[in-house]
Amino acid sequence: MKIQFAIRPFVIFLMMCCIWETSAQTTRVRGRVTDAKTGEPIPYVSVFFPNTTIGITTDDNGIYDIETRDTSTMVHASMMGYLSQKKQVKRYVFNTINFELVEEQFNIENVVVKPGPNPALALLRGLYRRRALNDPDRFDRYKCKTYTKMELDLANIKQKFRSKRMQKNFGFVFNYVDTSSLTGQPYLPVMISETIADYYHSKEPSLSREVILASQVSGVEDSFSIAQFTGNLQNPINFYNNFIEMFNVRFASPLAEGGTMFYNYFLVDSVHFEGRKTYKIRFHPKRLTTPVFDGEVYIDSASYALRSASVRMPKGVNVNWIKHMRIENENQLLNDSTWFKKRDHIAAEFSLVTGDSSKLETVIGQRDVTYSQIELDCPIPKKIFSMDNDVVMADEEAGKKDSTYWNRIRPYELSAKEKNIYSMVDSIQQAPLYRNIYTIINTVLTGYWNTKYIGIGPYYKMASFNKLEGFRMQLGARTTSNVSKKIRLMSYMAYGTKDEDIKGGGSIELMFRRSLTRKLTLEASHDVVQLGAGRDALTNNNILSSIFSRGGRQRMSMVNSFEAAYEHEWLHGFSNFLGIKLRRIYSNEYVPMITPGGRIRNYISDSELHLGMRFSHNEKIYRTHFDKNYLGSKYPVLSLDVSTGLKDLLHGGSEYCRVEGGIRYTPKIPPIGHSVITVQGGKIFGRVPYQLLKLHEGNGTYFYDSYAFSCMNFYEFASDAWVSFFYEHHFNGWLLGRIPLMKRLKWREIFICKGVWGQLSRRNNGALPDTQAPLLFPVGMSSVDKPYAEMGVGIENILRLVRVDCIWRLTHRESKPGQKVQNFAVNVSLNLTF
Repeated sequence: MKIQFAIRPFVIFLMMCCIWETSAQTTRVRGRVTDAKTGEPIPYVSVFFPNTTIGITTDDNGIYDIETRDTSTMVHASMMGYLSQKKQVKRYVFNTINFELVEEQFNIENVVVKPGPNPALALLRGLYRRRALNDPDRFDRYKCKTYTKMELDLANIKQKFRSKRMQKNFGFVFNYVDTSSLTGQPYLPVMISETIADYYHSKEPSLSREVILASQVSGVEDSFSIAQFTGNLQNPINFYNNFIEMFNVRFASPLAEGGTMFYNYFLVDSVHFEGRKTYKIRFHPKRLTTPVFDGEVYIDSASYALRSASVRMPKGVNVNWIKHMRIENENQLLNDSTWFKKRDHIAAEFSLVTGDSSKLETVIGQRDVTYSQIELDCPIPKKIFSMDNDVVMADEEAGKKDSTYWNRIRPYELSAKEKNIYSMVDSIQQAPLYRNIYTIINTVLTGYWNTKYIGIGPYYKMASFNKLEGFRMQLGARTTSNVSKKIRLMSYMAYGTKDEDIKGGGSIELMFRRSLTRKLTLEASHDVVQLGAGRDALTNNNILSSIFSRGGRQRMSMVNSFEAAYEHEWLHGFSNFLGIKLRRIYSNEYVPMITPGGRIRNYISDSELHLGMRFSHNEKIYRTHFDKNYLGSKYPVLSLDVSTGLKDLLHGGSEYCRVEGGIRYTPKIPPIGHSVITVQGGKIFGRVPYQLLKLHEGNGTYFYDSYAFSCMNFYEFASDAWVSFFYEHHFNGWLLGRIPLMKRLKWREIFICKGVWGQLSRRNNGALPDTQAPLLFPVGMSSVDKPYAEMGVGIENILRLVRVDCIWRLTHRESKPGQKVQNFAVNVSLNLTF
């Protein structure tokens, strides 16, 4: 599973309620500002720490929350038309401070208001002109050191949380309860991570690279596998960009050149800080149809540089699972005219229910990044340019630094509570209740119930049914990493009540190297397989594929198979694959094998030598001991495969050469969403039975498959030369969010278009009357020389989880013998996205 690495910290907070809070010597203040006379809340009041640029404006309910690591002892509230107030705060703890502002009286007879240009926009135009000089990412070269600290906290804790059973297992953790300035609720830290890195930037040649020197994560022994996700380059913050990406959602930046499309700006104040005049600009979103912020920025009057920013996500934005989010950015003056980042701070509250009235426990996550040892226009070593990914571990020892190293390298000292979180989490993992809940969640996510040495599963294949086997029972097992971190063994057995045949298989995985994969896999099986299934189809013999089967349209074949495959990853994201596959595919009533002369064959054989390549640039890859999960790249991902048939290796084999290639690209087009574009093509040279042709991907279930045709049947079309495309555009609510009432549902619209064109040579076209093909096609199967196309629309984010697509078949709409054509299909799927 792609999220397997997060199971341990995930369990620690999930078991108590059902990415990162920083409290290291911070002064946290939260409160409400009201009118002293009426008691009504006052929105847009400026609340800040005097003599700093750290501040925020109150929301529509008069609520504010701020925090600082400075030595501030006062907090100030001001609003035009009211007398300003200052109140004292206690340093380095949480404070609840409410203000009751008194209306200011002005003894003037009349006021004349004349229209004029918005002074805030004039300042922003100055910022745009000086962007190239002030944006750190536009400097020619620089190097700096980053310290990134993340913390996960369980929030909104209720009294019932402290049950006798919880006290028995985890009573000691309640010594760590604190109060969050983001929510004003008690929270309990459950995970902390720290990362020290060298960050390099070059404008020409283009480079943004983070070399992680040290990383540690509480409760995770194998921090090497997740260190790449804990550094500065995960959700980097730059307000000079037009959009700021957070949790795969692109928010419009308040400093975007087209910012007036999204925000209204107001110049509200000017202050002197460190001897320099600074303008305070407040901004509010015009509408919530696209992800936007609400808050304020401080602009230096002399250089038009961003001194600091404090923004929050307003209520009503179409973003899932995030109840509150706040971002703070501070910049520092290195010399008379050069500004650079000083600190970034992100705080978010994650919840299943985003309403303020929800009583469910939530998770607070925060990340704090500190920049130091900044070197501008410095030479960057050649070895940094030659590295193969934007985030690189300096070495495998980076995750094994001791406490002495961390005490020396941190830019500031951790609080006593934070230092003890590491030992607290280790103690939690020893509790029996934790181990039981961890086992349950690990089973749900991975499919295997793990004992110390053996995993039993996968559970979703233990029972299923299909037309060929009838009711199918399966039991499998594999070794865990406690047996070996280099070798994994897997085996399974299955039995069908209709065919009364025992199936089974097994594999041996040998992992020679993990950081850049070097892996050999040997696999053998005697089992039924659905040929021509899509890449994202439900796995063979999955119980869900049985339950949601579309009218029994599956046409499965018994296959004996042996495969030896080796993967060699030369660089991060660039791999070659070499393998040999031996198969014997058997005929049955659903997949017959009849020669043009009328002779019935029981099977066909295939011996294939395979060479493949996959290339991606700067792709995030999560690596476990034996598995590798690709998490996507903003660049196209390329693949190329060449295979050749070895005729004499197995009796009845075929001699051929098969070349296939593909490209997948996911361009982001804010504010109107993102697209997913896949183009594939190939050519088969030689004469082969139809099972070895390109069987175009049908869909036999009501589940949506991105790489299959929803209205196409299995064995409907085949080709020996083809080009196919799969296109989706996700609008992220850009259209529906503009419709009254509909926008409250936060549904998101999708457009889908798929098609394929292919050809069949006479020697492979088993549908011709005088065919030269080795086997006749099943009744109804044909070439797709007339392009096949389907198009559809969908709604996702229904109940924040469900997706429903309606898809129409545009060509080949007439049914024919052996193929009952479906011209309209409804597919469902589950999608967990922000």
